[in-house]
Amino acid sequence: MKFIILILLFFIITANYSCSDEGIAYAGLDSVQWNPNIKVQKYDPRIPSLDYQPESTELPNEYQNKSQLFIDSTVSMSWSDAGFKNGNAAIKFYQNLQLNIKFNEKEVIANLIKFPLRDKLTKSDFLKNYDSIFHYEFKRELLEQNPFELYRNKNGCMAGNDGQLWFKPEGKSYRIFELNYNF
Repeated sequence: MKFIILILLFFIITANYSCSDEGIAYAGLDSVQWNPNIKVQKYDPRIPSLDYQPESTELPNEYQNKSQLFIDSTVSMSWSDAGFKNGNAAIKFYQNLQLNIKFNEKEVIANLIKFPLRDKLTKSDFLKNYDSIFHYEFKRELLEQNPFELYRNKNGCMAGNDGQLWFKPEGKSYRIFELNYNF
């Protein structure tokens, strides 16, 4: 019985010592210090307005500020040097143009062109002669163009192997300023 009392007394003393703040194992490091300089974020219950624009998650174009080497060993200048502030936006413009060409959206394409063209082609002439301008070979060249391999120089951006279409920035969008459909 004395033995059991001694063991209980030993456990009580050990438990009391280990729970105190001056324990050797932790020496006061087991508590978090209060820092009064912490600023609490305030909750903002407002709902964004309808014209709210989320932050862009689009990655920058890797050739925005450097030249690009194509598979045919042509070197194209950087998007920035060619006058394009956003290479990805120009690529999207061309992808949308390819869809409009594929589905023969004459009016939409005409609205993207800066008239008159070099051969004095006006908008009404363009719409009248759309099928002869956008003939099979011309459309094939533009539709087969890889949008990520658009050639660029100081004049603008070229699509097609023989420069069938040229566009450049104008305001917040892009304008087609040259169509070379007679080849």
